[in-house]
Amino acid sequence: MTGTAEIRAFFKTNRKRIWKCIFLFWIIFALLIFIEDEVVGRIANPKHDPIDRLQYCIRWVLWTLLTPLVIFLSVKFPIRKDHVVVDIARHFILALLIIGIEFVIEIPIIRYATLRINGSVEPITEYAAVFILKLNIYLLLYFLVLGTTYLVLYIDSYNRSAMLARQAELTNQQLQTQLSEAKLSFLKMQLDPHFLFNTHHSIISLMLTGENEKAIKMLTMLSDLLRLSLDNKQQTIPLQTEIRLITLYLDIQKIRFNERMKVSFDIQPATLQKDVPSFILQPLVENAVKHGIAVSSGTGNIDIRSRIENDKLVLEVANESGSAYVNDLQEGIGIANTKERLRQLYNGQSSFELKQASGSFNAIISIPIN
Repeated sequence: MTGTAEIRAFFKTNRKRIWKCIFLFWIIFALLIFIEDEVVGRIANPKHDPIDRLQYCIRWVLWTLLTPLVIFLSVKFPIRKDHVVVDIARHFILALLIIGIEFVIEIPIIRYATLRINGSVEPITEYAAVFILKLNIYLLLYFLVLGTTYLVLYIDSYNRSAMLARQAELTNQQLQTQLSEAKLSFLKMQLDPHFLFNTHHSIISLMLTGENEKAIKMLTMLSDLLRLSLDNKQQTIPLQTEIRLITLYLDIQKIRFNERMKVSFDIQPATLQKDVPSFILQPLVENAVKHGIAVSSGTGNIDIRSRIENDKLVLEVANESGSAYVNDLQEGIGIANTKERLRQLYNGQSSFELKQASGSFNAIISIPIN
């Protein structure tokens, strides 16, 4: 059952509503008894004793006033699952005590009213007989109030549990979202140093071979690329912005490879404003450079394409350098990072594929269109 502190809070919060319910219950109950007696009286005996009417009024007023005490006792001595018989027996005794209190208060009032109206009173044994006859009804009333109290507390406990469950579910969803965002941020932070390290390695290689002018130019372009990358803090950006980032990266690589690297873009205009994960093409292009052009003695081509296919945005990076690097791609940090970012962002609705076709090795990403 609900904890004591929670029960107190419930009764304190709903004090006025509880009193209204108590009054309404006993008014309806007394009204039904009155109608029943009125019908029986008209059928059997048309005469009405005003003392009987007064006794009804006093009786139900007293029960109305005693009801909060019964509610208190029901909370103070709950019926426990493992002690049902003992707890019901205790409430049976308490019910007799409450009924005795009602009787002790009712009888003097009725005797005084009878004396004032009729000039005489009946023996106390007459009232005791009425008390015994009404005892079973009073016991039912006590346990009716008891059961109603437990029902109300159960409904309140159920509603609060349901509310807490909804709040927990909402909190869990928020935590899952925050965890996903944190993981995506970590993946992006992991990608940036990876790219930075590889580019710095290229700059150092140029400096070691005496190509300082190219190294300075590459370092300057790297600064521009990092500035643009840092300005884009969102997880997704328009493809148009992604193309601008990858173009800067390719311009840096062209300084290193001169005429050995050819780049072409086949971008459908309808795809330019579609959102893509930021810097999603960089590890694909980087692997094409590292495992294709860098290890080839001839000229290599990198083709970057985009299209809409089956209501999805398809991005493709093709390496036509003639070097097979599919196995390396599957094991690289950049590709593993790319796969995980896609999984986190699109929850299984994206795809990543590496395949060999007509002397080229293609990395193909397919993502839902926002």
